[in-house]
Amino acid sequence: MDDFDWGEFEAAVQLLKSAVPKNLPFRDVIRAATGHHILPFDNSARAVVKEVEEWIEANCLILSDHIESEYQGRPNELGNYLERILMNKLQMALPTIRCEMPRTAAGHAQAVGYPDGILFSGDNVLYFDVKIYQAKTKETTLRSFYYQPTNQSKIHHDAPHFLIGFEVESLGGNNSSPFRIVDYNIVDVYDMNVNFKAEFNTNNRNIYNLERP
Repeated sequence: MDDFDWGEFEAAVQLLKSAVPKNLPFRDVIRAATGHHILPFDNSARAVVKEVEEWIEANCLILSDHIESEYQGRPNELGNYLERILMNKLQMALPTIRCEMPRTAAGHAQAVGYPDGILFSGDNVLYFDVKIYQAKTKETTLRSFYYQPTNQSKIHHDAPHFLIGFEVESLGGNNSSPFRIVDYNIVDVYDMNVNFKAEFNTNNRNIYNLERP
């Protein structure tokens, strides 16, 4: 770490301790982290989302049957599973829209991190994220959306961003598979606010390999 600027690091920590407000506009966070803007939706971008929504509305039962019969696990990984299924089906079903995984600055398609997908349609570029929730969690204030700035950002366009949230329920009532889709919501994140939580962390391997006092 010879080239690490500890003076800048200390200044950054002091800033995080004292000056980061709550309820930051997410669009400002993206602009600061990537240099690109989350744009408001215009009629052309809305038409792209409408086409996606019409497909979801017509095929929601198929998606639900798929996760009910195929997915095994708890809800924390169901969103990732559903995201891949949805993107594959949209890519095959919508001839005027190209749906794919965003690429990093190095050109690698990457599933981890925001956003999950990117849509191309004519001159339109749109980013989207896929989430799941349950009826009992829809109105809670528990953290459910995360964004981590990185030097391998997947955002390379000024574009509208939206989120597709699928409401699911555990058929056994025990918060594990099988699940089915109950409903869905599509929301524009242009006016979404986020909070910032700074933390430093480690793991048990590092902790319990330390010397005794």
